[in-house]
Amino acid sequence: MSEMMIKSSGTLVINGKNVRGVLECAASNARFITKKGETAFEFEFAHIRALKNVRNGGMSSTITMKMADEKEYVLMLNAGVKIFNHMYAAWPGKPTQKSRADELHRLAELRGEKIEKPKKHKIHRRHPNRSIGGDIMIYIMLALVACLMAFPLVFAVSSALKPLDELFRFPPTIFPQHPTLDNFADLFVTMGQSWVPFSRYLTNTVLITFLGTLGHLIIASMAAFVLAKYDFPGGRFFFGVVTTCLMFSGYVTGIPNYVIMSKLGMIDTYWALLLPAFAAPIGLFMMKQFMEGLPTALIEAAHIDGANEFRIFWSIVMPNVKPAWLTVIIFSVQSLWNTSAATVIYSEAKKTLVYALQQIQAGGIARTGQAAAVTVVVMAVPIVIFIISQSKILETMASSGIKD
Repeated sequence: MSEMMIKSSGTLVINGKNVRGVLECAASNARFITKKGETAFEFEFAHIRALKNVRNGGMSSTITMKMADEKEYVLMLNAGVKIFNHMYAAWPGKPTQKSRADELHRLAELRGEKIEKPKKHKIHRRHPNRSIGGDIMIYIMLALVACLMAFPLVFAVSSALKPLDELFRFPPTIFPQHPTLDNFADLFVTMGQSWVPFSRYLTNTVLITFLGTLGHLIIASMAAFVLAKYDFPGGRFFFGVVTTCLMFSGYVTGIPNYVIMSKLGMIDTYWALLLPAFAAPIGLFMMKQFMEGLPTALIEAAHIDGANEFRIFWSIVMPNVKPAWLTVIIFSVQSLWNTSAATVIYSEAKKTLVYALQQIQAGGIARTGQAAAVTVVVMAVPIVIFIISQSKILETMASSGIKD
């Protein structure tokens, strides 16, 4: 095998039996190694006669190979899309794909007709049947919408960089004429003058956000897996209750949450924020709807191979619902990071960063510059997390799964 190889765990269907293991692909060959370390199947890409790929959902797919000796092998791999692309690129016998224009040119040459070469366009157009004017109008409309959506962010950042005299100027300017970081410096000075250290507020917020998001993701994923793939008495009723809870906002559930936390003796503790975050219905709803798109055949094959429920959940289900739990993370972080917790947290040493920043923001006209800096600090973390995660979400959401 070559030193540079790609691997994927999965199942090999050989002689009607499912064998669990790992497929290792090198530059020109591959082999399937069982859990016992034995080589169950080894082949050269040059010996492949036919290659077919069916995407199961996410990055999982089923690859069917027909070899030169007419034997057929089926691979169900967790990273099947990556494996198939590698195998197809290195497959020397892959069929050449000809377009309809190539076939028409071939027939014209047989008839002895003269073929005019098409003009090459400098700009590749995705919809050649649409007029250039239509393209221009669409791009103008998209540019206007993008400017409208980006304007609040640009104005917030530029306001944080303005000195006080420019903040009070009328009419206001969009961009600062003399940009400065004094507003951020004054903000940290003010935070340092508090009898509770700034690092304490930050630690409280990071701890609540991390634990709340982690607990929400684990509980929502495990509950969604059971509701999506198993039938049990009361399952539909329970999901109906979860769906109904989506209609109530935090302003409606604030008083019931406070009463419950008070009865449990959890007021003025981190649990008053963590427990409601664990039970948020949005994560369960999203995970359940996405898990229903996973083929049940994958889970049944894992059961046949002897995998327990937790192994199936962790190794098969969770990798294939990556866009769902990345989206849950974004929503949960945004909610917990921006919470002030003023109704359930009374001790100053347990208050969150947003609460402390809001107190500075309410300090009057003298703190207008600091208030602008507060806005940027509060919105920075959710935006950064979304930017980091959005590429993976869009990439995987573009793929369609198979429902059986």
